Amino acid sequence: MQVTNHERWGNLVKTWSTGKNYLDDDNEYPIPTTVDEFKEQLAKAQVFMTVPDRFKKVKFIEQEMDTIVVRLPPAVMIADSEENLKKPGATYPLPPFYKRLFNGLDPVIPESDKFRVHAERVGDYTISYCA
Repeated sequence: MQVTNHERWGNLVKTWSTGKNYLDDDNEYPIPTTVDEFKEQLAKAQVFMTVPDRFKKVKFIEQEMDTIVVRLPPAVMIADSEENLKKPGATYPLPPFYKRLFNGLDPVIPESDKFRVHAERVGDYTISYCA
């Protein structure tokens, strides 16, 4: 999925997690139970995200402080991203907000590090608490 405004997306996630509205509007955002509800809330929150038609379900996992949760990505996604990184001239893609964090410059990941960064990001994604 492609998100174009990560801050609003993060605030919507924080709203679902805490029940407190971080979007500074008068809407309510109960945790969606269907993909249609998910899309409706994205629109209401002005989160510009494309949700491909292949997604038929939405699942929220509320992590407990005493439980390790490892989110395994689909194997095909790992294989696809590795194949893309093997192509001549391929670079490791980073979300656009990284450019803001690097003072307007695109962060450059050396060719020799792109598979290392891929492994680090996959590992971080699968186990991070994100807070």
